[in-house]
Amino acid sequence: MRRAEYRVLGPLEVLLDGEEVVIPAGKGRVLLATLLLRPNQFVSVDTLVDRLWDGSPPSADRAAKTLQMTVTRLRQALGPANCVSTTTNGYVAEVGDLDLLRFRELAGDSPHAALALWRGPVLRNVSSDGLHRDDVPPLLAERLAALERRIELDLERGRAADLVPELRTLTAEHPLRERFWAQLMIALYRSDQQAAALEAFRQVSDLLADELGIDPGPLLRELHQSILRAEPDLAVRRDIVVPQQLPPDLLRFTGRTGELARLDRLLPVGNAGQAVVISAIAGSAGVGKTALAVHWAHSVRNRFPDGQLALNLRGYDREEPMTPHDALGQLLRGLGISSGEIPADTTQRVGLYRSLLAGRRVLVLLDNVRTADQARPLLPTGGRSVAIITSRSDLRGLVALNDAKVLRLSVLPPDEAAQLLERVMGADRARAEPEAVAALAELCAGLPLALRIAASLLANEPHLGVRDLVEQLRTGDRLAELEITDDPESAVRAAFDLSYAALPPEERRMFRVLGLAPRADFTPQSAGALLGVPSKRALSLLRALSRAHLVEEHAPLRFSLHDLLRLHAHECAMAEESEEQRRAAVVRLLDHHLHTLDRSYSILRTIRAVLPLTDRDPVVELADFDDKSGALSWCRREHDVLIELCEFALEEGYLEHAWQMSCAMWGYLYVHGSTEDFLRVNTIALSAARRLANRYAEGVALHALAMTHKSTHNYEQALDLLHTALRLRREIGDERGIAVSSAELASTHLWQGHHDEAVHYYEASAEQWRRIGNEAGLAMSTNSLAWTLVRKGDHARAVVVAKEGIELQAKFGEPPPTFKDTLAQAYAGLGDMAKAVEIYRDVLGSDALSSAGVLEKVEVLYRGAQVLNRTGDRSTALSCAREALTLAQRSGLAIAEEVRLGLEEIENSEESHPADASP
Repeated sequence: MRRAEYRVLGPLEVLLDGEEVVIPAGKGRVLLATLLLRPNQFVSVDTLVDRLWDGSPPSADRAAKTLQMTVTRLRQALGPANCVSTTTNGYVAEVGDLDLLRFRELAGDSPHAALALWRGPVLRNVSSDGLHRDDVPPLLAERLAALERRIELDLERGRAADLVPELRTLTAEHPLRERFWAQLMIALYRSDQQAAALEAFRQVSDLLADELGIDPGPLLRELHQSILRAEPDLAVRRDIVVPQQLPPDLLRFTGRTGELARLDRLLPVGNAGQAVVISAIAGSAGVGKTALAVHWAHSVRNRFPDGQLALNLRGYDREEPMTPHDALGQLLRGLGISSGEIPADTTQRVGLYRSLLAGRRVLVLLDNVRTADQARPLLPTGGRSVAIITSRSDLRGLVALNDAKVLRLSVLPPDEAAQLLERVMGADRARAEPEAVAALAELCAGLPLALRIAASLLANEPHLGVRDLVEQLRTGDRLAELEITDDPESAVRAAFDLSYAALPPEERRMFRVLGLAPRADFTPQSAGALLGVPSKRALSLLRALSRAHLVEEHAPLRFSLHDLLRLHAHECAMAEESEEQRRAAVVRLLDHHLHTLDRSYSILRTIRAVLPLTDRDPVVELADFDDKSGALSWCRREHDVLIELCEFALEEGYLEHAWQMSCAMWGYLYVHGSTEDFLRVNTIALSAARRLANRYAEGVALHALAMTHKSTHNYEQALDLLHTALRLRREIGDERGIAVSSAELASTHLWQGHHDEAVHYYEASAEQWRRIGNEAGLAMSTNSLAWTLVRKGDHARAVVVAKEGIELQAKFGEPPPTFKDTLAQAYAGLGDMAKAVEIYRDVLGSDALSSAGVLEKVEVLYRGAQVLNRTGDRSTALSCAREALTLAQRSGLAIAEEVRLGLEEIENSEESHPADASP
């Protein structure tokens, strides 16, 4: 097998079996150098474009094409030594034998060998201002750190006198680097030049005061005092160890660019250290906290020349969490302190640990922290060290008392989830089934652990198609499928189990009963109903689960959990709650929505079906609203939840709730719904009613379903359903239902232009309302009769009947816009355009119209536009007609085409003047 070597610690070179490979000059070298300085890491197209054009690229299209051409030419030039791989939106240099990687491996323990890898000025044969300005200096800082370590070892070997000339040169070249000055002072002192050593301290003190206005750091000050005392065993450190403990980086780390940028901004400025808390949102376990922390730590390791410490504190683990006492012991051993020298007392361990880090730049990675108290003793203080912490908790104590900065980590968005699958399973395979990959990402809920497991299953089973795995996850036990056979601890379920087990009992029960709901979207009232506790207590428990990142407060007082966590919660509920407990919880949830929905129905519609509501447990609280606006707002927020609950109730056999909730939605859907939603819920209601053999419910559902078909101009189906509903209601003596279905039969005939039939049924409906003493119903049917007379051409009678309707409706408050619309159209039919316009100007600017039903609003706007256009107000007419068309199209109303044609007619009409209009 041929051996490729890559070198960046000097001129850029590539060797193949010991022979130099010619690298294209110009952009080819810049491209390769940029990738090799980030070995085995994703480098975005944007970064490469910035480097290739030194921050001044041409157009995006040209830059992308040129970059692709440069990559192609570089690969051709490298031949068998090619290391450049394509990834989504970027490239990776996949290398093993790179001098930079070898240098970093050797720098801690074998700095002499590490420094021998440097062959001169870094990348001196690569022309790029940006590269030499931004990428090379961190490498030089790593070299200086290794040089400090090498000199330290030479001092320990007794070469003090030989080091003095070199250290004088180094302090001249790097006058602000205090460690070189400290080493110079030691070398002079050990060469019997105590006065010269003290003079060196004076020089650096003056220099720091003049240049920066500061005093020497604690390292130099302590050393100065030791020299004054003539201590015989003087040294900067007896044995300075540069720990290199970071876990391996993920070669296929994907996404998180925003989070990485935020972490970069949290790096300390000057001499201030700080702790960075990384925590999860929308499900902590498996969200990629450790992967992000490790990846970021590798990307900034060159800023911490004194080393990197890493420790798993087992906060959420099968084993007991690690105590601060034991953790300090491991950290001190990582800093070179032998077990016999580590104090037995925890406080003394903290003091020694912080003393060793004083004045040094060390990155401390504390993974899997349980509590703030567990992490606090391990935080570096002073200097320029940084602690990066991962936890399934917010660790708010560190925020309050230690100025920690919190980065909440969520699941991956769909595009990044698909990219991660592609990188792990292979680009060709992923691109062959893009729709299946997107479905797989969704089934994994964007959770990185689940995505990596799924992708590894595909990568290890080349004959398993992505669609096949998607089908397995959809139809089987999804959490069981997302497990690696020989590594059960890495399974999604195992990760969730640890978080669940860490909860107190009441929080565990809150979490698992949430899994009983068909849709993971909750308010304190709905969650309280599930658990059977007041909403105030439910809110406290939800907030506790949010802090543990098992639920997410995605909007004020609205909580959710992603699909995999919902499945886990459901599993826990099935295992730990009895069937009776589960059913009672679901009934309470359905009661909360049903009774709140019925309350909104009574506010939104003065004429409505009377529902024989289920009994409600007193602990079940309703949503808080008192007026039409509040009722509509609640319905809009809960829209998707309500639809899904109706379907769930039917499927799971909660039939009373199924038909009543579906019918109670009519009030909201009439105002703000779509035809599709009407059809879904009314079909559910009819199915539930017939399964219950509840004839009253069947009549209500038949009537509502007929209205849906009428709105889509399926008149024959609507008439069949209405005749069935009317016959059934007569049989059972549903007096109110008889009036309502008679009116709806009239309306359906009217929409077909059958005016005589419409007049007949509206008169029958009005008579029925009058007979049972329902004036609100009588007002509605009277207005509808007036409108039918308008359509029939009997405008004189229409004016009289319309006024009767308005007078009746006025007993209950401001008449709806349709009542005034009817009277306006009657006047317009008589030729009294002045009165018609006066009425429309009053209606079109009213609050009543803004809260009217969609169809009602569309019709009033459209007819008002026609009258206004006829009387010369073309501008207002256009505005009304356009609004009507937008609403009609958005809601899928059959009237949309008629409105569109009417709008075209107004647009094509000539502007006239009101003075020319007919009186």
